[in-house]
Amino acid sequence: MERNKILIVDDTPDNVKLLKTILKDIECEIIVATDGKEALNKTFEEQPDLVLLDYMLPKLDGMKVLERIKEWNKDIAVVIITAYGSERVAVETMRKGGEDYIINKPLRKKEVLEVVDRILDDINLKKEKAMETEEDRNLQAYKTLSRFERKLRNFFVKTLKKHYGENWWETGIPKNIQGLCEERREEAILRKKKIQPLLYYTDFSHYLSIILYKNDVDNWKIVFGKYFINIGWIKGRMIELNEIRNDITHPKPIAEMQYEKLKLYVNEILEYMDRKV
Repeated sequence: MERNKILIVDDTPDNVKLLKTILKDIECEIIVATDGKEALNKTFEEQPDLVLLDYMLPKLDGMKVLERIKEWNKDIAVVIITAYGSERVAVETMRKGGEDYIINKPLRKKEVLEVVDRILDDINLKKEKAMETEEDRNLQAYKTLSRFERKLRNFFVKTLKKHYGENWWETGIPKNIQGLCEERREEAILRKKKIQPLLYYTDFSHYLSIILYKNDVDNWKIVFGKYFINIGWIKGRMIELNEIRNDITHPKPIAEMQYEKLKLYVNEILEYMDRKV
């Protein structure tokens, strides 16, 4: 998720400097405007997540700016900052769609951070939910699986090397997978593509075969059994993950329950992979 953008609107340089100092530990991009008209222009250009808006501004006052912002995009959060705290200001702020207001006599770090953190948390939660619509769910699932595959391949190389030494490839990888990976890398060389480590060229469906490979050696007993609960546990999860991956790559929209299961299984397997044994 991209960093949040916060627009500070204040014509007093000391107030801007103080707000920047208060917000320095929040991972966000700070934008500044010094009057009401510039505030509207910056809002339209930058589309900030949150506007910290001074009540008294030159060219266009804070309430008019708030009203225009909400007419244009009601999802942009606006907090009015005022030295003239009153019930009238509070009521007007809320009536025009503002999320909150802060009295700056003087600005108090704790109060500012409490308001900003609460609003950004709400904004980020909405963003996460929006990303998990049917259209975006496949993309997020694909990214999750891609990260998982990279970590799983690295785990295979590290653990197989630990037990079989430099001959890990010949000893711990099934012969059919060796041949497939070597053939694919040769094709990549011929096509002058970027050359990847051999295991990169395998298929997702082969990972379980590597874990359970048994020939002169028994990968499960010698290498992987100590990491995972039992054969049935890892077998069931890898088969289901492979089925979800097939749905993603066809492409076929995956259901929310499938996506939640994907995240759960990936996190479980990664947690067991990280165990010190």
